[in-house]
Amino acid sequence: MRPNSRDDFTIAIICALTVEAEAVEEHFDEIFDRLSKIYGKDPNDINAYINGRIGVHNVVLAYMPEMGKASAARVASNMPFSYPNIEIGLVVGICGGTPRSPGDEDIFLGDVVISDAVLEYDFGERYPSGFQRQSAIEDTLENPDSEIRNILAGIKTSGIRREFQDHVLQHLHKIHESNEKWQRPRFTNDVVFDSAYHHKHHDRTSSAECLCFNGDHANFRCQIAATQNCTELGCHEEQISRLRYSTEPENISIHIGTVASASTVMKSGGDRDQLVKTEQVLGVEMEGAGVWDIFPCIIIKGVCDYADSHKNKTWQAYAAATGSCAAKTFLEYWKPVATGV
Repeated sequence: MRPNSRDDFTIAIICALTVEAEAVEEHFDEIFDRLSKIYGKDPNDINAYINGRIGVHNVVLAYMPEMGKASAARVASNMPFSYPNIEIGLVVGICGGTPRSPGDEDIFLGDVVISDAVLEYDFGERYPSGFQRQSAIEDTLENPDSEIRNILAGIKTSGIRREFQDHVLQHLHKIHESNEKWQRPRFTNDVVFDSAYHHKHHDRTSSAECLCFNGDHANFRCQIAATQNCTELGCHEEQISRLRYSTEPENISIHIGTVASASTVMKSGGDRDQLVKTEQVLGVEMEGAGVWDIFPCIIIKGVCDYADSHKNKTWQAYAAATGSCAAKTFLEYWKPVATGV
């Protein structure tokens, strides 16, 4: 049954990219409104929304005009004007993952990371000796409503985690049937290169503009190398530290822990590994830190690359699909409020 007003919507989902929002839309059981034609919105609210139902929940999906935590903060700040009864916000989409979790588990492309804490790793001061991070955002979910933390604690247990992962796969197979764009790349292996091996020309070219041989640092990379994938560039197979073939069975793992958030794209395997070592993070993304203090929220994102210089967009649609399926599964564990749903 269609909700009577905006007051009946208690779940907010925020997406930065079109492909992320499209993946979430695949899970709507009903669409009630698009771009506020029926429910309208507060005059102070500049956001764009889709309203619908996912399972027993009335959900409002907000599109971000651009990536980054500042944009996410603006969108989240506007939502309470129109939707005053939001219980929880889900920041859903794609992220860069660490090949190995702090708990020594492999993380593969398509796996999903869920935040139980957020680290704002680009907040600090720059000194002649380098950047010094000012502080961390810790215990992000420590808010008056402890149900989020309780659910995440339950999902961490082995039995519920297996059940959760099974449900994600079931939802994934369903949207695979609706559109092949959400399927795992068929002929692309899941490759992790050594973190010190940069995506650049390693065999000398005749181009006078090529800077790839000016030094060992990743900054010494020409524009041509920046636009080529690893196959075109000829990244050496002997530098591969882990390989999962595209022919291996599809399997999705859920990882819960600290997610690093910043208004910058991480393309450095070395910096990524340092974050894992010092801050115990599972992945990096660009929106969560902007939302966490507006209303209770968690980040749920599929891993589309390994946050190094070899990253490309090949796995983005698949990772958006796995992230959206995990968000739908999470909502199956989230208890609705008594609004007549």
